[in-house]
Amino acid sequence: MDCDPYQPTVNVSLWIRTEEARISMMAGYLPEPLRMMVTNPAISDFTSDGPLPYALRQKFTGWPPPPAAADISLASQTVLVTGATSGVGLEAARQLAQLGPRLLILGARNLSKADEVKRQLEQDTPHIAVQVAKLDLEDLSSVDRFVDGLHASAIHLDLALLNAGFFANDDRMTPDGYSSLFQVNFLSTAYLAFRLLPLLQTTTTAPGASPQGPRLVLVTSEAHAWTTFPVLPEPTENSLPILSSFRQKESLGSADDQYYRAKLFLALIGKELSRRLTTMQMATSVVITTPGFCASNFFPDSVMTRLIQLISARSIQQGGALHVFAATAQGPQMHGAYLRDGKPTRLSKFAEGPQGQILQQRLWAEMEKFLAGRGHLLSSILKPSSPHQSDGSV
Repeated sequence: MDCDPYQPTVNVSLWIRTEEARISMMAGYLPEPLRMMVTNPAISDFTSDGPLPYALRQKFTGWPPPPAAADISLASQTVLVTGATSGVGLEAARQLAQLGPRLLILGARNLSKADEVKRQLEQDTPHIAVQVAKLDLEDLSSVDRFVDGLHASAIHLDLALLNAGFFANDDRMTPDGYSSLFQVNFLSTAYLAFRLLPLLQTTTTAPGASPQGPRLVLVTSEAHAWTTFPVLPEPTENSLPILSSFRQKESLGSADDQYYRAKLFLALIGKELSRRLTTMQMATSVVITTPGFCASNFFPDSVMTRLIQLISARSIQQGGALHVFAATAQGPQMHGAYLRDGKPTRLSKFAEGPQGQILQQRLWAEMEKFLAGRGHLLSSILKPSSPHQSDGSV
């Protein structure tokens, strides 16, 4: 029997699934971040949100240089940097140290690496004090111990740069029962931010306080634009809480999407936090930033990875400078800003749209419950603190 030329002779949906599986298998042999780019669900988005425009921006887009060291001083200030044992975080810590803070605190999982960084920084900038404290974002109890140690020392905190994050193409779970990618890149970082707020607020009345007021810097990623997470305005009886969905492997999705969503959630929480701080007339400013794709050890090292970095990545010095800009640049436009290439811009279309705003409110409500479950009422965190003296030690 002759075939009808107007009828398909193959099962199109089966062919598509087969091709997707073949591409996925082939992509498994590609180094990061090329694999992430090839398999990106937003690959056909040619707006500024898309991965291809993102890749082109890394080399060909300029950004405002950070304030010159001669124009800015962190003297008498206490600065915290997480994720400062390597890569962009280490470079940001170096550049911040050059601005002369009284105390630079490094929150680190690997204390031996952090001690080596401490020695390097104190050798290069002998006029500052550097202290190291254990902080493992895969363990919520470690976050509590870290912050409790800061509170016990009665320090005032002028600047917190929450840079720590990671990517791994696996589905490892933390002892707390969450996806490791989700917990490190969002949950523990957001939890740390909330717990640090009272320490930041005390700075407004402390001797030697920064004239710009205390600042919290949350490091997200342009990858937040490569995912969505539609939710209903109110949870239904049978719906799974947003945070709980990252405790079940069957609902996690790919490692890429876990990372994208974690960075989306962090940006949204930062936006909502900045809005509420403004409403309550609290002095702490919140800045959301991204260093872009930098030639660091964020992805596993290989010859191909190094070649990709040579072609398209920024230097870690440039990435560190963008962190420093987010941490030190002044002006009313900085509070609540999302900085890309060092310039305030909008978050992704999804984040700024109606569904993103619903997600933002749902996330805030869930974080409020999460904090209460760990013994921290949001009403006690979001209020101006009474002044106290500081000896500046941890």
